[in-house]
Amino acid sequence: MIFKKLLKARVIVWAAVTVFMVALLIVVNAWAAPSFGSLLDGVFGGKRAVVAEDESGIPFEQDFDTKQKAFENGNNVVKEICEEGMVLLKNENDALPIAKEKPKVSVFGKNSVKLVYGGSGSAAPGDGERKTIFDSLTAAGIEYNKDLKSFYENNKASGSGRSANPAMEHGDSIPTLKTGETPYESYTDAIKNTYSDYGDAAIVVFSRIAGENWDLPRVADDNANRHYLELDNNERDLLRKLGESHKFERIIILMNGSNYIDLGFLEERTNPTDYNDFGKYVDAAIVIGSPGANGIMALGEILAGKVTPSGHTVDTVYTRYNEDPTWQNFGGNFQKAGDAYLKASDGSKTGYFFVEYEENIYSGYRYYETADFEAKNGRYPGFDYDKSVVYPFGHGLSYTTFSEEIVNVNGLQSNPLKATDKFEVSVKVKNTGSKYAGKDVVQLYVTAPYTQNGIEKSYKVLAGFAKTKLLEPGKDDTVKITVNPYDFASFDSRDKNGNNFKGWELEKGEYLFHVAKDAHHDIATFVKNLAEDYKFEKDPVTGYEVKPLFNEVTEHMDKGQNMSRSNMKDTFPVTVTDDERKIDGAMLKSLRVKTTKEPEERDESKFTMPTTNAEVTVDFKSLAGKPYDDELWDQFLDQMTFDEMLKLFNEGCYSTVDIGRLGIPKTTSADGPTGMVAFLGDPSVYGCCYYCSECLLAQTYNIELAAKQGNAIGNECLIGNEKGDGMGYPGWYAPGVNLHRSPFSGRNTEYYSEDPFLNGKFAAQVIKSVQEKGVYANVKHYALNDQETNRSANGIATWCDEQAMRELYLKPFEFAVKEGKTHGLMTSFNRIGVEWAGGSYRLVTTILRDEWGFRGSVICDFHTDTYMDSKQMLYSGGDLNLCSTEDCKLRTDDRYGAPVSKSSAKDVSLLRNSAHNNLYAIANSCALKVDVLYYKPAIWRIVLWSVDGAIAGALAIWGFFAIFTALRKKEAPAASEETAQ
Repeated sequence: MIFKKLLKARVIVWAAVTVFMVALLIVVNAWAAPSFGSLLDGVFGGKRAVVAEDESGIPFEQDFDTKQKAFENGNNVVKEICEEGMVLLKNENDALPIAKEKPKVSVFGKNSVKLVYGGSGSAAPGDGERKTIFDSLTAAGIEYNKDLKSFYENNKASGSGRSANPAMEHGDSIPTLKTGETPYESYTDAIKNTYSDYGDAAIVVFSRIAGENWDLPRVADDNANRHYLELDNNERDLLRKLGESHKFERIIILMNGSNYIDLGFLEERTNPTDYNDFGKYVDAAIVIGSPGANGIMALGEILAGKVTPSGHTVDTVYTRYNEDPTWQNFGGNFQKAGDAYLKASDGSKTGYFFVEYEENIYSGYRYYETADFEAKNGRYPGFDYDKSVVYPFGHGLSYTTFSEEIVNVNGLQSNPLKATDKFEVSVKVKNTGSKYAGKDVVQLYVTAPYTQNGIEKSYKVLAGFAKTKLLEPGKDDTVKITVNPYDFASFDSRDKNGNNFKGWELEKGEYLFHVAKDAHHDIATFVKNLAEDYKFEKDPVTGYEVKPLFNEVTEHMDKGQNMSRSNMKDTFPVTVTDDERKIDGAMLKSLRVKTTKEPEERDESKFTMPTTNAEVTVDFKSLAGKPYDDELWDQFLDQMTFDEMLKLFNEGCYSTVDIGRLGIPKTTSADGPTGMVAFLGDPSVYGCCYYCSECLLAQTYNIELAAKQGNAIGNECLIGNEKGDGMGYPGWYAPGVNLHRSPFSGRNTEYYSEDPFLNGKFAAQVIKSVQEKGVYANVKHYALNDQETNRSANGIATWCDEQAMRELYLKPFEFAVKEGKTHGLMTSFNRIGVEWAGGSYRLVTTILRDEWGFRGSVICDFHTDTYMDSKQMLYSGGDLNLCSTEDCKLRTDDRYGAPVSKSSAKDVSLLRNSAHNNLYAIANSCALKVDVLYYKPAIWRIVLWSVDGAIAGALAIWGFFAIFTALRKKEAPAASEETAQ
């Protein structure tokens, strides 16, 4: 009878809903916590520490007592950087500064009311306040045309504006982007009538966006014969109409963004015919770059003459982009995806993308200066420097003038060059102007002896730079540039000079040094002679034997075009042919199999099983500041279990995990090159300064400002989560040191320049300064990650001659390690040849650790794709898995890939080594500035548990009443005969 009652409809409905909800909760909890726990921690915040002040860590000095003060300091530093980093490219007839007491100007351009402040992805800003051009003008006492500003703010009147940043998941094709410039026919007579009231200057803003995971299109939205970095029809028409109106005393253009637009129209000698009718109207031009949230406040002071510009270009400003050596081999070759596929030996597509650096070492100014020299000597017919280069690398104007003189030239020339000795160049700089104070930049280039068909050498290579202090008119300053011959040594990957040596070397002969205004214009020269060839058989810092390691990549480049100075015309890069893109079966197999052949050093027989889970006698705090090889490390590592080491390796998604029993705290790492960015929305990263682009910093040519920026970022990280648990941000995914190989690269805003020496020097100083505040900088992206298109589509295969690889693309990382002493580094999505960079033993262990002496943590770039293999990463020397889901983690079963084993001496030893590397970085950081008493669960987990409990409680209550009601219910009494009658 009871069973019969329980079969009532309401009980059946309750039971069915309960079964469904329980199953759903099991699935959600199983999915959320184990599978996506790291990702959810990143988005909503992870475990929260309950802390007390701790004196056992390194006593990093905190310069500010509140997060707000550190933030304000960051903004002040950004403004100072922009004052020295904005570049005055052109200034005809002293158009600038605007020499009036209260100038009145009109600011043109739809993007004037929506500046490009930075990039997207890891360089994306937070939601804080951003200063505008109009804020800057007002602060400098310059009145602007408010009607014109209102016109641009009204989308119905002026148009909807530029394209939004493409989403990170937009796919592997290059997006189509609109500049959003307003057609001139949209300007009403009422707007045009305001010009004369604000006619001291027309300031025209041209903006270009760029960002992570996408490169800039090489087909313009409004003209198939142009590209995105050329002025579009509306921008050309605007300049033309403003010039023809004759309403303005001067026309000034501002280039807003980190990718230099084609400025061929600015100089008559480079003008293509169709530019002549509007370029002639431009009186002055300034690169304002991507200024971060506050940097634009420098602009008004520059325009008003309160600050004299002193920035210099960090890329060659050239025209006719399709005639640059990188054009044919960048970003998928004109958006034709099929052209960017590797092919099997039978000609079939493999499904793997590739890029070839056919320009070899001749990138940026190294190409243009070499091409000019060869053309002038009759060896490069058809090349015309003056028609190609608008402004050289290192170009920048001032409101004053300077004289420069080498004051120790006699001492320099009387001493021969010694390959192992540094020497000093002293240059006296005097402000020869009469009105404005200013700073001057002195650059030093070197021309090494070159033999036809010998080692490839650029005609000029940057070997040093210095910036003066602020000089009042008539005052002088002597700057000193320290030169290290190793910095301009050649890497002979083929023994092209036939001296039975492959590696770094300086060839005997005459070395011509150029003290210069820029890469093309010398101030003075001197000569030093090297008596004999010098071979750097061992690294000059570590003493490790150096030799070529990527022979198969170099050999692949020999199959097709690989630019040579001996015949630049015939070896000029071309789109890769079908035959060149073919790879043999062994390479194809390596592309398809994640774990490549292990190096001899990883043979199982070379390892003995290390001690694990020993009695705990050493607390982690006692390792703070200890050298990497201190014997206390071995005692501490003996205490770790296999599972703890594996967890530490796997849980690297913008953080590292805590191991409470050993005193290891949880840490937070923040993106990125423009400051601390909560890329995945981690609420513990908040309220931080949005810094200007790295290239704006490099444009200052002022290493002291790099130190200031590093100090400012370090202070913000040291304070960290002030309103929460008080933990700092010990890890920082920056700086980026890849090169501006092409102006179309989406992430040029995150990198310093086209030159490896400049990149390395700025990165090293930033790293030193942030680490002084307890922050380990994960320098990225190691290596050859110089385009975004197809970067993670099965890992784009990057082919580059090892000479170019060593001299250009690895060199900034070498500076970061040897000079910056970085404790962190991030590998890249791409492959070197067919081998994933994050799984390359040669890259991560032989070069980075053995040759350069790196000590610290190597993290992979976001582990989201199937071609990345965690075991390959561990075996290569990687330490930390930037991983948010279970399927990319290293495991002891083969569910998601090759497993590791507790019984393998090699696996346990390598996990122990990765733990050592990770913990060394943490022990030398601000992670130990507080004592973690215990951790409270992540808020999202509490919410999840609360939802579980609420649903369970609701189901229980519902079930109680459903069953109770069913059991209580009585059958209705049968009708009596009397009633029935």
